[in-house]
Amino acid sequence: MLALDVLPLFLAAAIALALTPGPDMAFTLATSASRGSRAGLAAVAGIIAGGAVWTIAAAAGLAAIVATSDQALTVIKYAGAAYLVWLAIQTLSKIDALPTAKAGDNAVRAFRQSLLTNLLNPKIGLFFLALLPQFTNPEIGPVWLQMLTLGGIFFAMGTVILTVVAILAGKAQERLVSSKTWRRMLNGIAATAFGGLGLRLLLDGDHG
Repeated sequence: MLALDVLPLFLAAAIALALTPGPDMAFTLATSASRGSRAGLAAVAGIIAGGAVWTIAAAAGLAAIVATSDQALTVIKYAGAAYLVWLAIQTLSKIDALPTAKAGDNAVRAFRQSLLTNLLNPKIGLFFLALLPQFTNPEIGPVWLQMLTLGGIFFAMGTVILTVVAILAGKAQERLVSSKTWRRMLNGIAATAFGGLGLRLLLDGDHG
């Protein structure tokens, strides 16, 4: 059961957040633009999987425990930032290369990268810990179950938006990848996005 009186407000907030350009959209766009729509869709799946883990953690109270530990937040934040910068360097090192990996290999790698990126971003857990309880009501059922349900709704909407972004960016990549100039540009944009996300995670806020 959900608190139906606040559900419309939650849906409006979820749609607005899904449409707002952010780290998930940037990662999806960068992956699709540099490696194609299949890799982009795999990145979306990894983003959703990572978000689901953080939602479960928030519902279980684990995110609250992490939030109280400056050391835990710092370690996770620096690990996530380092990983994103590493992705940027890897992309730059192959800025002129034609895609050579099999589509399936690209997809597996994209899923793994986006999953790790989300799991190494403590802000996601803190975000859900701050957002979801506002739309729960302990009088109508277990709060943890309401949080899981709300998280599912949030990610369903996000999946639709990110899927569209991945497909459109992938279509553009398919048309432009044969041109060395465009290939360099797409890979450069991807590297900049990954590096920017890493720096943003590192510099934004007291804890990341």
